[in-house]
Amino acid sequence: MIETTQLLQSMDRMPPGIAQGAIPLAELSSSLTSEELVGNHEADAFFFRSLEASNIRLNKAQVEAVRACDGSVLINAGAGSGKTTVLTCRTAYLMLVRKVPPQNIVLVTFTRQAAGQMKDRLKSIPGITPGMVNKIIIGTFHSLARTIYFHKLTNKPRIMSEKQKEFLVGQITRELAVGEQYESETLLALFAHIKNGMYWRNRELNEQAQELVKQDVRDVFRSYESYKLENELLDFEDLITGCIDVLEQHQSYLQSLRKRMEYIMVDEYQDTNYAQYEMIRLLAEESNLCVVGDPDQAIYGWRGADPSIILKFPEVYPDCSRVTLDINYRSPGGVVGLGNEIIRHNTRRFDKKLKVTQRDSSMPMYWQPKSVEREADDVLQLIQQLVKADGYRYHDIAVLYRTHSTARTLYERLLMSGLPFTTHRDEPTFYELSTIRPVLDFLRLSLDPYNEKALEGVLPCLYISKAKFMKELQILSIQRGISYIDALGELDLPAYQKRRLREERVPWIKSISRVTPLQAVKEIRNEPGGGYDKFLGSQEDGAVTYHKEIMRDDLSELEDAVKGFQTVPEFLSYVDRVIRERESRKQQKDTDTRQGITLQTIHSAKGLEYPVVILIGMIDGVLPHSIAVSPEDKPDIWLQAKEGELLLEAMEEERRLAYVAVTRAKKMLYISTPAYFRGKPSAVSPFIKEAFQAGKSAIAGTSR
Repeated sequence: MIETTQLLQSMDRMPPGIAQGAIPLAELSSSLTSEELVGNHEADAFFFRSLEASNIRLNKAQVEAVRACDGSVLINAGAGSGKTTVLTCRTAYLMLVRKVPPQNIVLVTFTRQAAGQMKDRLKSIPGITPGMVNKIIIGTFHSLARTIYFHKLTNKPRIMSEKQKEFLVGQITRELAVGEQYESETLLALFAHIKNGMYWRNRELNEQAQELVKQDVRDVFRSYESYKLENELLDFEDLITGCIDVLEQHQSYLQSLRKRMEYIMVDEYQDTNYAQYEMIRLLAEESNLCVVGDPDQAIYGWRGADPSIILKFPEVYPDCSRVTLDINYRSPGGVVGLGNEIIRHNTRRFDKKLKVTQRDSSMPMYWQPKSVEREADDVLQLIQQLVKADGYRYHDIAVLYRTHSTARTLYERLLMSGLPFTTHRDEPTFYELSTIRPVLDFLRLSLDPYNEKALEGVLPCLYISKAKFMKELQILSIQRGISYIDALGELDLPAYQKRRLREERVPWIKSISRVTPLQAVKEIRNEPGGGYDKFLGSQEDGAVTYHKEIMRDDLSELEDAVKGFQTVPEFLSYVDRVIRERESRKQQKDTDTRQGITLQTIHSAKGLEYPVVILIGMIDGVLPHSIAVSPEDKPDIWLQAKEGELLLEAMEEERRLAYVAVTRAKKMLYISTPAYFRGKPSAVSPFIKEAFQAGKSAIAGTSR
């Protein structure tokens, strides 16, 4: 581990390999606010004076957005531009200035947290009472859809939990004998995608879905839907599609809703999928519709969100008013400038270049550790420096990364360090991931041939049904006094399968605990051996390939993780220690742990901000990820993209991820680009290189 002073000295304002070029800096914006922009003689001056008395001073574009009430309105809100302030002030303006009854206003958000925040902010605006806020329809897409949908149902169906859905799908795959190679969570992600894209209507899959989804998966999907219908069950996607069905089938009900919903505002519109778009389109046909969003922050295409919906808004509503919020109040000029220069290389976006209100001397800092292991040590050193010498608290600091596997080494270093930290939604350790567990189960079963839990984990990989044969294995083991491994060769299976188990698989399982962990993992993955990669790769339909790519990434990381261990028992002992440490931390309820350093993916950091952001693994192959390099193999996540445009859309979403990552920083941004990744040389992310290679004429600032 290098000293903190050496680490800081190795950092630079220029990324590794960039010898010259201007450092991106954002331009300074005008300092005028509503105090100067709205004269006392204007009819709505009282409203802005009351806001100013509460220390809310809007800039020119924000004032314009608040006043734009009639017809359709598109607010292109850049990162850190005060979007929530504008939405709440606009809602208050409708009630206090335009005298719109609160019950005629609808505010649609994507999360309950955002809806709650809107309500709290509204109550703090002078003249707005809690009673007025309670009359406004404020909620998520799903809560609004549920209210509309259930209003026309005699019997209210139950909404299934994730565990219930996973159990049901697993049961159906076994009953239909399609094998256990399909992860339930993978199939459920596909099912959600099909519904969100409205490829399933009137209980039929459309032609496009028929082409892209394999027959056995279609069978599971139809059985899943039939079971839900028979047992009056729903999943969350059914709320949106059910709402659409009700609106289309009950015209008088739709007309009454349209009459009430005079003003509709939709937040985070860049993240809408086609079903959500259709729901809002139906409701807002006679309303004043205002959508707020930022195409530059559209990062959920892999789960069905379609940024073209917001980009086509001016075409769908040609008379719409357009307002761009382009002043960033969150980050210093160096961070905003870097974000500007990253995102401007995207072609599918609204033209926007963010500005800042004041010049800040803090700049993004870059460093190039030799390896991921050194990167993890460096990050710990940097955090200690930030807390001990620079006055930051642990919860001021967030470490962001593209995928969980990218952060495995850092996570484990932090786990053993005793430093307080938290992960998004308390994610499991790397070794508890569904992709990794079966590999470890092979190792555990080899060490302990009576390990029942490990046996359950490997059976699907051997194409043996747990539901059908687990009990038989237990009986065989007891009756014949043999281990579970030996019992595998005694199962009542087809002759060829039984012969292969006896002659190849059983001896092989016994042997893998005697080789190095790296050799063991390679054997588990490859044929002859465990054939685990083939097992994962047996999912040939395009609709699961995105998840397969993540699985392969995890397995590559596992090979990297085992390199430092000489024996299988030594490695498994380390794994058990990591899991125990996590469990111990999970049980701790002290404030320090919950208020510690934040570790999270870039996806989960969207909408959040931190004084200090440390972005790790900013290299080619990680960001952009290999998923984006070959999107033609993954039609599941780009069903909405036109043929021939897959690579462009995939790469632009990866670039938007980079943009979202850097714009989370309120004060300091540190970017790490390891020279070697998983034993191979790595290059700085092209998204970072682009920002410094555009030429001085395209850069807002100059090098200092």
